[in-house]
Order: sequence, then C-alpha cells, then structure tokens
Amino acid sequence: MAKSHGGVRRRSLLKAAGPVALMGLAGCSTNQGSNKNGDGNNNNNNGGGGNGGGGSYNWRIGTSGQETATHASGVAFSNVINKNSDMLQMSAQTTGGTTANPRLIDQGSIDIAQSTSAMVWRANTRRDPYKNPKISKTMCQTFSYMTLDVFLVKRNIDRLSDVKTISDIPTDGSVKMSWGPRGTSAWDTQVDAFKMVGMKNPEKSFNLKVMGLGDQAAAMRDGRLDIANVYTANTKTLIGWIQELDATTNIDVVRYPFDQQTVQKSGKPITYSEVSGDVWNQDISSDSFPTLSLGYMTIIPEDIPKKAVYEYTKVLMENKKSVRQAHSVLSEFGPEFGTKFLVKNGEVPVHPGTEQYLKENDLWSDKLTSLADYQG
Repeated sequence: MAKSHGGVRRRSLLKAAGPVALMGLAGCSTNQGSNKNGDGNNNNNNGGGGNGGGGSYNWRIGTSGQETATHASGVAFSNVINKNSDMLQMSAQTTGGTTANPRLIDQGSIDIAQSTSAMVWRANTRRDPYKNPKISKTMCQTFSYMTLDVFLVKRNIDRLSDVKTISDIPTDGSVKMSWGPRGTSAWDTQVDAFKMVGMKNPEKSFNLKVMGLGDQAAAMRDGRLDIANVYTANTKTLIGWIQELDATTNIDVVRYPFDQQTVQKSGKPITYSEVSGDVWNQDISSDSFPTLSLGYMTIIPEDIPKKAVYEYTKVLMENKKSVRQAHSVLSEFGPEFGTKFLVKNGEVPVHPGTEQYLKENDLWSDKLTSLADYQG
C-alpha cells in the first residue's frame, strides 16, 4: 500500500503554486479549428521562418490549446527569447495540439512547434496520422523539455477487482474505457502498450469511448467510464483534471505487465518509467507503478537556417532559470534534460543549429543523428 505523506500533502503544495501550476492538459488537444495567436508575445508574424531583414527572424511557435501546459511552454520560451535575443522574435500560437503541429509546419501555418518524440517520429516515417497526405518536410528535433508519463487507472469497485493489469481488461464490452481523443500521443501510446502484451487489434477489441482527456474525470466520477487514460508530468506531478479525478473518485492503477526491456525492443520512441504511488493524494495498491514516457520537444523543419536554431537553443539553455520559473512542468528544463528524451533510432535528425550547441557543450551523443547523416 502506498504510504501517506507526513505533514503537507502534495495537493497542498500544488495549490500553493497557484493556477499556472494547475493548467489542464499538457498538449493533447485535438480541436483543429483553434489557430489563434497566443498571449503576451510579439504577433508580427513573417511566414515560413523567413528572414525579417538584417539577419532577424520572427517565428510563430505552435503549441496547443490556451489552457494547456504545452501552450504555457511556448509562451515561456517566447518571452525568454524576446527578452534575450537580437536575432529572434517569437509568438506562441494556439493550435489543434501536438498531433496537428507537424502538419501545420508542413503547410506553412506556423514556423516551429511543440510536439512529442512519438509524433515527430511518426511524421518523418510517414506513419498515421501523417500517411495521407504525407508530410513533405523533414522535421528535426532540438531538445526535450518535459515528459508525460502515460498509464491507465480504473474505478476502484468490486466489478473491476480482477483487473490488475491491462491484460486483465475484458474484451466483451462490459468495461467502458477511454484513451482520450483519437490521433493524440496519449491514444497512440495505449495502442502501443496493448500491442506489447500481444494484442493485434486493440482499438477494435474494447468498448472505447472517444472523449477529451479532461472530460474523463467527470465521466469516471459519474460512473459513465470505468478506465481512463492519465499521466504524470516528469514522473512527479499530477496536473489539472487528473487532480480533480484524484479528489473525486476512488481509483487504482491498472498496471502495465511488461518491463523496460520489452519497451526497448518495441522500436518506438517511448521510455519505460516508474512513478511513486505517493503521487496520488489517495492511497493506491502499489508503492510504485510503470508508465510509458513521451518526451516533449520543440520541432523545427530542416529549411530553417542553422544560425537561427543555434540562437534559439543557446538563449533558452543559458536562461534555464527563467524558463523553469515559468511553469511547474518546466522544472527539469536545461542542457542535461534536453537530450534525455530525444529520438535515438536514426529516424529523426537533430537540427544542425542545435547539433552545434550540443557539440560545443559536450552534450552530443553518437546515438543521435545529424541531418547530414539522415539525408545520406
């Protein structure tokens, strides 16, 4: 049994951090109609990351919905860049989310974007949802700045008492389950998880309810949903609607029955992690439990000039304290964390500008792929 905290509980600490620390989803929104400029930044947008004259660049960084931590990261990055760079100016632009952003870059609607290791990998390898039509530009990674650590929880009721792992979930339609919206990183991660336990067609095997991730808390509380897709940030923090779920519904974790080696053999850009049961305000049945972590990163197309991306990387890394103070999910931001969750399977190159910064600061790894090597 997970032990209770002594003294001040995690929930109290998060409340004390204020509303910024409690932002809702971390960038998995799928409202394709939302394509507005963000707040607090220069909105004079020159398309395509073009040269604004005199070697200056004015970028729109695509984020997600305005309530998300992904949008908060874009606002934070833009503010730091605008205060500390003579070459770059940026504005954070709300979009349909991390899934939509690679395509929006390809269409020229935004210049750079926040997305995930899984989505940039899917975009470059032309997997769904980027298969038809295909993404024409090569998307380059720069640095990771946070993780979402995905897993499932169930209502802790007698009817579900035998569901200990995802392999125990009945396929007879009796259990109502949600993985969030289709086409998001959270959904795709659960598809990968069930395939790792030998299920060939997981999307067609369950009674799946397609809903917004944030809508799951009320659905679980009201009994309209039995199992929900949730996550921590950086294996430490429950955010927004998941705290609501924790406060209103008696839940337990549905464990993944595989280990780190199984995840590594899957060939997917996801990472096996362990999360403490004390992350929950209520007691659950495990002292710790496995999750599948997705690295969130800034992605930049190959045609953005090297010097501009070098400036972007350098300015943010040299002002990591300001970035960290902007939002709780950016607490790990910095050079060391920046390479930890990059894709290292040879199918996603690092942008030459970021590559230069990493090499200058002894952060480059031979497991990373340069754009030159990627292009052959």
